[in-house]
Amino acid sequence: MATSANGYLERDVLARAGPLICATTLALTAAFLGIVGIVSGETGGLVGRLPLYVLAGSVGFVGALLAVEHSEYYGRPALATASGVGIVGFVMIGLGTEGVVYGLTNPDAVVASHLFVYLLSAAIVASGVGYWTVRNWRDVTTAVNTSGL
Repeated sequence: MATSANGYLERDVLARAGPLICATTLALTAAFLGIVGIVSGETGGLVGRLPLYVLAGSVGFVGALLAVEHSEYYGRPALATASGVGIVGFVMIGLGTEGVVYGLTNPDAVVASHLFVYLLSAAIVASGVGYWTVRNWRDVTTAVNTSGL
C-alpha cells in the first residue's frame, strides 16, 4: 500500500511514482492533442511520417518480445504482451508526435482556446486511473472475471 501506518503518503512511493505519472501525463496530453490535430486535418505531412511510426512500433514489439521471452512468461503470453506493447507504442508515438507537430504549427488554436488545459486535465485523470489499475490489478481482474464491474 502507498500509505504508511499513520495514513500519510510515503516519500519513496512518491519518488518512484511521481516521475512516471508526470511522463505518462505529458505523453497522453501530446497524444490527445494529436487526435485533435488529425481530426481537424491540421497535421500536414502525416503520411510522410507514418513509416517512422510503424518502425517505432515494430522496434517496441521486438524489444518487448525479447524482454518478455526471457522472463517467467513464454509462448502465447509473451507474444500477446509484445503485440500489445508494439501496438501501444505505434499509437502513442504516432499520436504524440502529431500532437507536438499540431501544437507547434497551431499554437494559437491550442493556447488561446485553453484546449491544452482541458487535454492536460484529461491526461492527469487518465494517468491516475492507469496508476490505480496497475496497483490494484488483482482486484480489477477479479471484478472483470466475476462481472463485478
